[in-house]
Amino acid sequence: MNIQAVIITGPTASGKTAAAIELAHRVGGEIISCDSMQVYKGMNIGTAKPTPDEMEGIPHHLLDVAEVYDTFSVADYMQLAIPCIREIAARGKLPIIAGGTGLYVTSLAENIQYEEQTGDPELRERLNHLAQEQGPEALHQKLAELDPEAAAQIHPHNIKRVVRAAELSVLTGKTQAQRNAASRKKPSDITYQV
Repeated sequence: MNIQAVIITGPTASGKTAAAIELAHRVGGEIISCDSMQVYKGMNIGTAKPTPDEMEGIPHHLLDVAEVYDTFSVADYMQLAIPCIREIAARGKLPIIAGGTGLYVTSLAENIQYEEQTGDPELRERLNHLAQEQGPEALHQKLAELDPEAAAQIHPHNIKRVVRAAELSVLTGKTQAQRNAASRKKPSDITYQV
């Protein structure tokens, strides 16, 4: 069975939630948040998380699913979102994914499969230490040596992303492009209209 779902995405304050709610009323849908900050409990101010009144009685999913001190990755999001989409569709409702976190949107639309990566806290600490001691450019240079293509896509001052890209490159022995190609091999049973 091929499941149909809609993705409404765009920049902050562009009316995604209002559009999703209006569509849900018209077609009998339920909304799945696709926002990397709205997953956190208590992160209401500054995230444009809809209030109960703003939800207008439409069920919303994947809000407040993690504590603010938890690490929540795109892999965690995918593990929650895909079953949620299937469950909404099984009830005869249209899954409407609304949000502006591009990595989450791309991961759903392209059915990216994330390998279990626990990480290496010691390696991560060494990489963070490099950035603190020698500056973000030194850390970025390290990533450029490991994975030039990833380095070209990540700003040197985005230390968190540079550290994670370097860490994954060391742990897997693969570049980001190689990991991404391997992650897109499995076709999805969900068709998204963006």
